[in-house]
Parts: sequence; C-alpha cells; structure tokens
Amino acid sequence: MKKSVLMLILVLALSMLLTACGGGATTAGTQSTETPATSTPAGEEKTFHFIMGHGAAEGSIGDLVCKKFEELIEAKSNGKITADVYAGSQLGTYGEMLQGLKTGDVSGIVMQPAPAVSFIPELAMLDLPYAFYGLTQSQIDEILNNSEYSKILQESFDKAGYKGVWFAQAASFRETTSSKKINTIEDFKGLKLRVLENKYHLEFWKNVGASPTPLAFGELYLALQQGLVHAQENPYDTSLAAKFPEVQKYLIHTHHIIYPNLFIISKSLYESMPADYQAIFDQVAIELKQYAADLMEDSKKTNLEKLKEAGMTVIDLPEAEIQKLKDKAVVVEEMLKKDLGDQVVQTFLNSKEKAMK
Repeated sequence: MKKSVLMLILVLALSMLLTACGGGATTAGTQSTETPATSTPAGEEKTFHFIMGHGAAEGSIGDLVCKKFEELIEAKSNGKITADVYAGSQLGTYGEMLQGLKTGDVSGIVMQPAPAVSFIPELAMLDLPYAFYGLTQSQIDEILNNSEYSKILQESFDKAGYKGVWFAQAASFRETTSSKKINTIEDFKGLKLRVLENKYHLEFWKNVGASPTPLAFGELYLALQQGLVHAQENPYDTSLAAKFPEVQKYLIHTHHIIYPNLFIISKSLYESMPADYQAIFDQVAIELKQYAADLMEDSKKTNLEKLKEAGMTVIDLPEAEIQKLKDKAVVVEEMLKKDLGDQVVQTFLNSKEKAMK
C-alpha cells in the first residue's frame, strides 16, 4: 500500500514537471515571433508614376513635350519615377483632366492655358487679344514666369490644388486659317469662325464682326470640309497635325492670342515625393521647358514652310489692319476688369511694362 501511494506521488510530480516545461516553451515561442512582424525590409525605395495627358494630336508639340518628360524622368531617376502619356483627350476633356489632377486620376498636363480659366481665373489675362503682340520671347517669359503677375498665378494654382510648373513659348501666336481670302478687318464680317468655348474669345470675334462658333476640336476637320464653318484659329503645329491645309486655303497672320504651353501637375503628388525625388523632377522641368521652347521656335519656321508646301497661301495683314483688330480688344479688357478686378489687370499691365524696359 505504501509502495502504491509512493508510486502515485512520483507519477503526479513528474506530470506537473512536464506540464510546466511545456507551458514555458509555448510562451517563449510566441514572444520570439511577435517582434519582427512590423519591421520594413531594409533597402526598399519608393517609386512614383506619372499619368500624363493632353488633348492635342500625336506628334504635336504638346505630345512631344509629354513624351520627352517620360524619357527624362525615367532616365534621371533610374526608373524610380515612371510615366505614361495619353494623347488626344484619351483621359477626357481638359476640364475633366484638370479635375483629375485633384483626384489623383491624372498626374500632369501640357496644355494651352485657355481651358484652365474656369479653374484659375487669373489665367484669363492671356486671353486678352494682342496683349503680347510685338514682345520678344524673353519679355514674354519674364511676364509669365518671373513677375508680380506670375506670383498671382502661382498663388491661384496653389489654392486650387495644382503646381504650375512653367509656361514655355517662342513669341508665337494663334493664327487664323480660312477658306475665304481675308485682307482687311471688314473681310471678317459674317465669317463663321470656329473658336474655343471661351467667353473672351467669343466676345472679341463678335466685336470684330465675325460669327464665332464654339466647336469640339474632334469635329472641326469635318465641319471645315462641309462648309459648316469657314475658318478656325490655332498655332501652326496644331493646324498642320490636324491636316487643315486639306480643307483650308488661306493662312492669315492675325497674331491675336499668345501661344504658350502650360505644364501643370498635381500638387499633392509633388508634395508626396521625397526631397531628392523633387530635386530630380525640378531638374527635368528646367530641361523640359527649354525643349518645349525650342520646339515652338522651330515650329515658327519649319511648320510655317510645311503649311505653305501643303498649298496654303499666307496673308500678312498690314499693320493698319492689325491696329483695327487691337482696337476691338478693348471690350475684352473691360470684361477682365469686371471679372478679375482692377488690381489683377493692372498688375499684369505693370508686369508687361516692366518687362519691356
């Protein structure tokens, strides 16, 4: 009996010892696996992707600039920043793309400024006909990129959630093409002229005596071909890429609206990049601006010759007729004072005067 009790005590003691050892091993294992669960793998680097859009045709200056951005940003970042380019309004209208910059669906746009006026009202000063007539490339560059007026623009870009990177230009303008010969301001009377859906452009051409007609760019070639409109106005490269010489006979040098390209990107995307990535982007932006300006300078010469070779007759309006057109722009200046306030208009005029000194 004593022997049995002793054996029972020994079994119970051994059982308790094994349980204690087993429990200790389980606890230790849980602690050893918890610690590294939230650690980040060493050496991992962030990557960023730019979705670039524009509304022009492939091969146009806006398209070439976007593709150059893709090339430069990927090369200089060693592939840490990549880009894709969507031409011809594949990402939507300019209004939709500008909204996309805010939502993150679009990263950057190269565009003419007029469609952005609804988002950045102060850009409307660029819609003042003949505001830049007779100025040099460097004078215009100062007004748009390094003046009191440009500071107003940057503040507006910032408030709207954009980063306005630069304006590039070559002192070139939107020019008029027509199926009818135009030598004087009187020849514009009743002319069905396709224009951008922009109230300042519309009011100017109405004041000239034309019949301005807003029309989607994608519908313009057919409208010209069928005679629904007789004329349109665009920079050389746009008219050439759209094959307008096939449906238009005359190129009239009206020199009425400045032709800059605006590079605008998502402010939140830029600010989300580390400082070294921002530095890479900034360097690319500098090179890209010069590339765009060079393309536009080349376009003034080569694309004009190509338009001539395609059969267009060039008409240079006499200075007296240009002055008559300039006089018709006064109505737009008054509209701008009402819409933007005297201070914005005067700041622009002061910046222009300073640049001309």
